Amino acid sequence: MPTAGDTDLDVPSLALLWAARETGLLEALLRAPGGAAAAADATGVTERAASIVVDALVELEFLRRVGDGVEPTNRALGLLATRDLRSIGDVPTALDRFDAYAALPRTMESGVPPIESDPESRIRHRLGAAEALDDATVRATVDAALAANPDADRALVVADGPGRHARALADRGLDVTLLEGADVAAVVEPLLERTDVALRTGSLADVAATFDLVLTVDAAWRQSPAENRFTTLAVAAALAPGGAAVCVEPLRDRSSAGVSVAAAALATGNGRPYPEATVREWFADAGLEAVETSEVPETPYQAIAGRRPDEGSNV
Repeated sequence: MPTAGDTDLDVPSLALLWAARETGLLEALLRAPGGAAAAADATGVTERAASIVVDALVELEFLRRVGDGVEPTNRALGLLATRDLRSIGDVPTALDRFDAYAALPRTMESGVPPIESDPESRIRHRLGAAEALDDATVRATVDAALAANPDADRALVVADGPGRHARALADRGLDVTLLEGADVAAVVEPLLERTDVALRTGSLADVAATFDLVLTVDAAWRQSPAENRFTTLAVAAALAPGGAAVCVEPLRDRSSAGVSVAAAALATGNGRPYPEATVREWFADAGLEAVETSEVPETPYQAIAGRRPDEGSNV
C-alpha cells in the first residue's frame, strides 16, 4: 500500500535517524564496538552529537547499552541487513523517503529527483517495507478485489513487489501469476520459490493468457495519465470475458492519504494522486463496464473495479 514506508516514528525521530545515516554515524554505532566517543572519532561528528544520538537510539530501542558501549537490538536488524526482505521492515524506506523530501525544493525546480547513490539498496528497502505491510491491510485489499469477481479462478497481480497480495489470493485458492519488472523479480524470486504464486517478468502488453481477475495496488499515482491509460487498456486486454479489473488507489478526492501521496509523487518525479472521475474515465475508455468504487475498510484507500463484457454483450 502507499503508506508501506510509514513507521511509528515521528518526524524528529526520522530526522535524527536520517542525519545519523547521512553522516555515517548510524553505521558506526551499529557495526563497530564502542560507544559515542568511538563513533564520533570514526565519522567526524562532534562527540556531543554522537552522545545525543546514542541516547535517542537507546530510547527508540535501536541500541542497548552494554558496559561502556552499545550494541544493536533486534529492531535495528533492518538497518544492518538487506539480503532477506523479511528482515528489513519499514524504517529504511521511511529514511529513504525522508531523504527524498529533503531534496524536494531541488526536485520541484528541475522535475528530476537526485540520482540515488545506491539504487539497489533503495529497491530492497521499498520491497522490505512492502513485505512488512500488516496482514489486516493485505486482507482488506484482497477482500475488496475478490468482491469484484467472487467466482474468479485465475488472477494476475501487477507490480506487487514481494507478492503479499498475490500470496494472499493464492491462499484463497486462486491460480495466481505475479507480473513484475526484471530488477524487482530478481530480488523477490527467493521469497516466492516455496509459494503457489507464479512469477513472471515483462510487460502487461506481452501477457498472452487471460485472467478472471487483474489487480493493481498502489500503482496509478506513480504514473502519468498516458501511462495509466496504456496500463488500463493492457489490463482490460488481459481479462477473460466477464473478468474484473481492480485498481486499489488513494483517490485524491476521497482519500485521507492524498497529501502524503502528492508529496511522494513530487519527490520521485513521477505521477500524482488522481480523482475518482479520472480513474473511472480510464476504465470506461478501456471498454470496462459496471465500474464501481468502494472503500477498502480500515485503510485510506479505495478500490475501483470494472468488468470486461461477456462474449456477445452489446455493451
